[in-house]
Amino acid sequence: MGLAPEYILIDQQKFSKTKLALDNHVYKNCEIDDCDVYYSGGQYELIDTHITNSRLILNHPAKGIYSAIQIFKMKSPGSSIISE
Repeated sequence: MGLAPEYILIDQQKFSKTKLALDNHVYKNCEIDDCDVYYSGGQYELIDTHITNSRLILNHPAKGIYSAIQIFKMKSPGSSIISE
């Protein structure tokens, strides 16, 4: 029996020039501008949320996954990457 992550719901907030976590968060009806958004590969949701001029910063294991995708795309032209 596994435990599902508990999501942190952020609703109708405006963020500017700050650091935010993406993992295990639900951003609903939010505005995110000029922020550093950190992602490690966990579950998240963006519902009616607008992101502008921000940076997605990948931590491990998301950083490793991104690297693997880039290498696969470069070394395997014409191949597909599939997410299920």
